[in-house]
Amino acid sequence: MLHLPNLLLIAGTGRNIGKTTLATSVIRRNADKHAIIGLKVSSIYPSESAYHGAKNAPMEGNFVITEEFDRSGSKDTSKMLLAGATRVFYVRVKDDHLEEAMSAFFQLVDYKSVIVCESGSLRSEVHPGLFVMIRHMVNEKPRTKQWVEVADMVIEADLASERRCLACIVLTEKGWQLNEERQP
Repeated sequence: MLHLPNLLLIAGTGRNIGKTTLATSVIRRNADKHAIIGLKVSSIYPSESAYHGAKNAPMEGNFVITEEFDRSGSKDTSKMLLAGATRVFYVRVKDDHLEEAMSAFFQLVDYKSVIVCESGSLRSEVHPGLFVMIRHMVNEKPRTKQWVEVADMVIEADLASERRCLACIVLTEKGWQLNEERQP
């Protein structure tokens, strides 16, 4: 498993619970000191079509990597650009081709780059510097229990945007880490 200390991975147990809000807050807080790559990875699991929203449309091939240039703020990736990310990518991938998709992504972006990523499934392929899970007990995706168990920090959905949670997430010369003294 690839160890990426400069990768902050943010996941959640469902939709609309604050993942993008947390990601953009972290980017905004660090963008003046570091070039940050924004990344959203959506693994498509056929059994979870209710959780995919508009992302459930058929696609050609096993994955699609798109760089975001739109700063309108209507999409999660656009919000990452507005927050100060230097580049933002969206990876949409069939569930069993994640390794292949990430290999292609790292041909576009240096694996040592500082990355803020919204994805749970990516945790099966990489060991990030910090893995933050946002949890909401209603409408949880069935497979998210495994990610809660390996998360470095679990935040209740209603607390995800609070300053005290942001103070826990720090970027050091060793990569993303928890500031243990500031944990909520």
